[in-house]
Amino acid sequence: MKRAAFARINLAHLNHNLATIRKVANQSKIMAVVKANAYGHGMLEVCQSLDGADAFAVAYVNEAMELRENGIRKPIVALQGFSDSEDLQNAIAQNIDVVIHHEEQLKILKTLSTTAKLDVLIKIDTGMHRLGFAVEEFQNVLKQLQSLLHESSKIKLMTHLACADEINNFATTQQLEQFDLVVKNNTFEQTIANSAAILAWPGSHRDWVRPGLTLYGVNPIEPTYRTDPVDLRAVMSLHAPLISIKNCKKGEKIGYGGDFSCPEDMLIGIIAVGYADGYPRHLCNRPNVLIGAQLAPIVGRVSMDMIAIDLTGVETHIGAIAELWGESVSVEEVAKHAETISYELLCAAGNAVEKKYIL
Repeated sequence: MKRAAFARINLAHLNHNLATIRKVANQSKIMAVVKANAYGHGMLEVCQSLDGADAFAVAYVNEAMELRENGIRKPIVALQGFSDSEDLQNAIAQNIDVVIHHEEQLKILKTLSTTAKLDVLIKIDTGMHRLGFAVEEFQNVLKQLQSLLHESSKIKLMTHLACADEINNFATTQQLEQFDLVVKNNTFEQTIANSAAILAWPGSHRDWVRPGLTLYGVNPIEPTYRTDPVDLRAVMSLHAPLISIKNCKKGEKIGYGGDFSCPEDMLIGIIAVGYADGYPRHLCNRPNVLIGAQLAPIVGRVSMDMIAIDLTGVETHIGAIAELWGESVSVEEVAKHAETISYELLCAAGNAVEKKYIL
């Protein structure tokens, strides 16, 4: 069923952010990360809009299959690779690049009766300890792949940075040094940089960069560490209508648990959005929403599909559309108040409400 809350997805802003990333990493090709339904923005719609991307990256082979079935012909990388022989056969049939990060994947490759024409990325674990081969395994893995793959298959090398958003963390330098030591004397294309590394670690750019959050208009670098301004524009804005306005007296309590007590006579508005729409339940008595041209603070608890706001001194009317985050209220600010990260809010809301696309 259609809910009252909705998200606007500004595709012009999306392409603006791609152009910004292109300027920052001007020697690299761009692998736009569209996993998890493009962080809630709509995977197919985002891919159809991003003509300027050189490739796309998803988490799973079945996500890549969905893109292929809907006419996306650019290179697509499945970042978790294949998990069984069916996945592998689909990747080969649909020309989907896969990340190889575990010995079990090599065993699956060995079950093929002939060498496979399959482009792969070998993931090397340089310190994140999530996916990837240990550095001492790399040469053996490379040798095995070269014997298992068709001679026309392309091989790339990759790693993932754990602390790129922390400018003063030496872990990133260590990871880059480790990677370079392991892959020296190899001429394969490389990809290291995620969104934070694109902005903060130019030495990580290499042949390909993999922007995710920056593509959708959010700077992952902690504000205190930001140096040069980066022109990123919010792609998703979350909206919902004002459905009630009422006068509350001093001392009256608002919402579940009565957590908020009116310090004076107040005008209270009810907006039709809540945690069922991906708006965090932890936002009690904070932050602001934009209604009309004015900011109004949340009061009381976030409910399943309603929040209360203080409309005292605000000119508005029932049916007015509020912005919960977007161009005027940053999703970063909302995430900070909710003690979470922008990724979670974008994915949750984008996958819960109707999306309206703006060209």
